[in-house]
Amino acid sequence: MINILLSLLILLSGFISAQTTGRSIMEKVDQIKIPKDTQSQIKMTLISNKGAKKRTRSRVLTSIEKLYEDGKFHSKSLLLFIEPKEVKGTAFLNWDRIGGEVDDQWLYLPALKKVRRIRATDKSRSFQGSDFSYEDLSGRELDSDRYELIGEDFFNGTQCYKVKAVPLEKDTQYSSRIIWVDKKYFLMKKIEFFDKKNNIFKILNIPDHVKNGNYWTAVKMTMHNVIRSHSTELEVLKVNYDQGLNDNIFSESYLKRQ
Repeated sequence: MINILLSLLILLSGFISAQTTGRSIMEKVDQIKIPKDTQSQIKMTLISNKGAKKRTRSRVLTSIEKLYEDGKFHSKSLLLFIEPKEVKGTAFLNWDRIGGEVDDQWLYLPALKKVRRIRATDKSRSFQGSDFSYEDLSGRELDSDRYELIGEDFFNGTQCYKVKAVPLEKDTQYSSRIIWVDKKYFLMKKIEFFDKKNNIFKILNIPDHVKNGNYWTAVKMTMHNVIRSHSTELEVLKVNYDQGLNDNIFSESYLKRQ
């Protein structure tokens, strides 16, 4: 009888440990294979929906990112505007630090011919008139949030987990995020952002992913600002992986050469 009870307890403990949790879901998201470096061309469309009028403005930019498997950085990335003429040469550099340290960010404005460091107090500001803030462009480590599985839902016909992520640090513009994660491939499909008063602030939809070889790419995403009635759509026009990008691309001096 004792042996039977012990066996049942072992089986029960195994079942409990194997239960899906918010943390385990986000761990699988974090384990998705990503390239050592990526270079893509992106079309950014700014959409204003005030009143009955819809106004759009388009930008084209190059996005470059490189992963670092050891040292002080998780990754370094560069966004470089190439169209239209009035924003050509504008560049944004981000160093994503390991260990929860604040990322280093710089913005180059060709009209001023100066590189400006983005202060921590400025990270909630809009990036170049878009609905993405400088904080949104920073990397986020798995251990930066506390996770809770709050249910399941469908997004564009895809069955998803809904995970609530609450930041552990105080220096963020968000009180929480609710993340829709594809149950089959563990891709993030939608994120709702809540402000410090727990009101929904922004919604990021990621309807389209394409797998190229071993890597998934989000080929289209839209960030909608609920308060401003404004949206920013990002569409990947072309992408290349694992080109062996040089480290000197991700430097202040490189920004000034654009």
